[in-house]
Amino acid sequence: MKVSVIIPTHNRIEKLYRAYQSVCKQTRKPEEIIIIDDGSQPPVNLEDKNLFCAGIKTLINRNEYSLGACQARNLGAETATGDVLMFLDDDDTWEAEKIAAQMSVFTSHPSVGLVYSGRLVVQETKRDRILYKILPKAVGNIYPQIMYSNLIGTTSSVAILKSLFDQIEGFDPEMPALQDHDLWIRASKKTLVAHDNSCNVRYTISPKPWTQISGRSGSYVIAVNKIIEKYNSEITNQGWLGSRKIRSSFYFFAAKSCRLQGVIPAIPWITKSLKEYPNFKAIMVIFPAQIIQLFQRLIARYYETTKRYQY
Repeated sequence: MKVSVIIPTHNRIEKLYRAYQSVCKQTRKPEEIIIIDDGSQPPVNLEDKNLFCAGIKTLINRNEYSLGACQARNLGAETATGDVLMFLDDDDTWEAEKIAAQMSVFTSHPSVGLVYSGRLVVQETKRDRILYKILPKAVGNIYPQIMYSNLIGTTSSVAILKSLFDQIEGFDPEMPALQDHDLWIRASKKTLVAHDNSCNVRYTISPKPWTQISGRSGSYVIAVNKIIEKYNSEITNQGWLGSRKIRSSFYFFAAKSCRLQGVIPAIPWITKSLKEYPNFKAIMVIFPAQIIQLFQRLIARYYETTKRYQY
């Protein structure tokens, strides 16, 4: 099976170099790397730094103006010739075994159409220091559980069969945020899901994590309303309690995003989340970012010590 790696980028050339080199250093090389320059100024030019990976086909496709990461990924997928698509955000990097580990899962589990990895959470300025790990846990038929929570995570952790990606028509360009969660819902209805039993993505967060959840609280609010409307009948089919839990979870996402602007803008969404289904996560949004980070670390370490992620 051939692998195509797709890296969208916009005005983050140094981060792109770092992400690209992490693909070059894989123990199992991809057949091609497709960089989508989403209207960067100046345009991406790897030749200036002589960074092209030896022996790996690299394409740079440029949008004259920015279309957004969602459409950039879709354009990369249209260009790709591989059997498996892997997406890498330009501010993340991969550990050296990422491609090898995930391709091994595809080989040993032919009924699986999507494989994901856990994450090593780091800050931009201290990438060698792992804050905590987010271990992979969910496997098998994860629909409808995937509607209750994003069990898969970031696009940088996923490998998906191109045939499946094409069948579900890729990322929805109408979604201003939550595009990854939306895609995982649609994919999970069509295929079994597996993970590589490791953390092969170095996932970057801001020192102030609320600022990176979206950076655009308005987009997240729109996306939450869109996704609830899009899957309304499926959410309703989960019954009275199940549907309330799902809506509560999405309102929680909106609350986290609005927290960027302060506690007051987040209050309506915290209230909506709690009214649908009382939960500790929504209450935690009120607290300062440092408390949230500590809580996330404690939860992550609990799962790490109990080894609940074994496939």
